[in-house]
Amino acid sequence: MKPLLVMLLLATSVQAQSIADAARQERERQVKLRSSVVFKETGPEPSPVEAKEVPKVSKPSTLDPVELWNAKVDELRVKIKDLEEQEVALQLQQTQLQNQVSAPIIDPLTKEQGQKDVAQNIQQLAKVREDLGSSRKEFDALQAAGPPKKQSSDQSPVR
Repeated sequence: MKPLLVMLLLATSVQAQSIADAARQERERQVKLRSSVVFKETGPEPSPVEAKEVPKVSKPSTLDPVELWNAKVDELRVKIKDLEEQEVALQLQQTQLQNQVSAPIIDPLTKEQGQKDVAQNIQQLAKVREDLGSSRKEFDALQAAGPPKKQSSDQSPVR
């Protein structure tokens, strides 16, 4: 029993020493790997997402109120879809810009320009979200009201 305990204590002390040595060596290796070189992307600058013009749905030649209502609803659907796509694109761009600004190794001028880009992106995102909210409200109001009732030509207005 005693030889077993001696072997376990010896093995534990040898193992503990090698782990400490390994940790020390790893720290030294990581210190040597740290670079003072700043890498800067040389590709084209990310362009701000510009608002797409909503394609106008051709209005029917007749002045049928139901067809006009349907055209307006379709136009709002297209506009909402485009605004949602712009919102997602701006959110992705925001993440990319924030990653560039918070990079561990960055020079002050690049960081300052990145912060300006982040602020500009936030403003664009706020505008798109505002437009999206108003478009959704308008769409919901149209949906709640429903299409106008068709009046038959043989009915005369009651006085």
